[in-house]
Amino acid sequence: MKKIVKTIKWLMITIISILIVAVLWIRFSRFTDTMIYKTNGLTYDSFQTEYTHQEYYYEIDKNVKIHAVLFKPDSTTAPIGTIIHYSGKGIHLMSSQKYYKSILDKGFQVFSFERRNFGKSTGTADNSVQLKKDALYVFDKITKHKDVVDTPIIIWGQSLGGAFAIMNAAERQEKINGLIVEGTFSSFPDIGKVYANALHMENFKAFVPLLMNNDFPAEKEIKKIKKPVLVIHSHNDEQVPYKLGEKLYESSNKDNTEFWKIKGKHIKALFDYEKEYIDKFLEMINN
Repeated sequence: MKKIVKTIKWLMITIISILIVAVLWIRFSRFTDTMIYKTNGLTYDSFQTEYTHQEYYYEIDKNVKIHAVLFKPDSTTAPIGTIIHYSGKGIHLMSSQKYYKSILDKGFQVFSFERRNFGKSTGTADNSVQLKKDALYVFDKITKHKDVVDTPIIIWGQSLGGAFAIMNAAERQEKINGLIVEGTFSSFPDIGKVYANALHMENFKAFVPLLMNNDFPAEKEIKKIKKPVLVIHSHNDEQVPYKLGEKLYESSNKDNTEFWKIKGKHIKALFDYEKEYIDKFLEMINN
């Protein structure tokens, strides 16, 4: 009997040890980072647009170039403001343009870029820390541009891009007028639990946060922001649950943050509430 108990004890120790090693390997190999930013080859040969624009390639290092575009309003007057847009996971610059027409028509210019290994950007998107550095590098570059430097700046993030937008706003809030995020989650571990089936852990959701690095802790970063913030979330959002947008808002500073609860599909508010949405941008540059 003692021999059986001893065997069971060592078996349990072995299983637990294997689980700990597996968790540590997943965390430190950044396996989940690769899954988060995987885009299944969403690239294209040449950039095309009907809008007036300036195209850029920022050379981060020898093998990494970040593709970016500054979309300009069709006007002889200077832009009334600059919106720096962080789009959703699978939305590159060929597809993000559908969001810009009403914004450009109002007189704003819009700047956006494609993260590594996406669109026309090169490199490997397998490390959140590096992608964070890329975002801040590109932000610092464009905000020194002669057409941007004297304009009010709003950071705008949608879905996954909202995590980047909140980080950027927290790190560079002295350079911006405000932040708008739509359909954004409170943290990667939180959204990871929603998509636990992607890790084949739908029955072990509580363990997902142990596997994920949280280099974009939106609910912590948003607390740091003192400039005007608008959190937009649809009660019908089927991709990022409403409760995660609500949790993000609850973590914010209520003195400078507004929560706009809407109805509709994921990150479609600009089409469903065009006038109200544009008015939110105008309010921020006029504060």
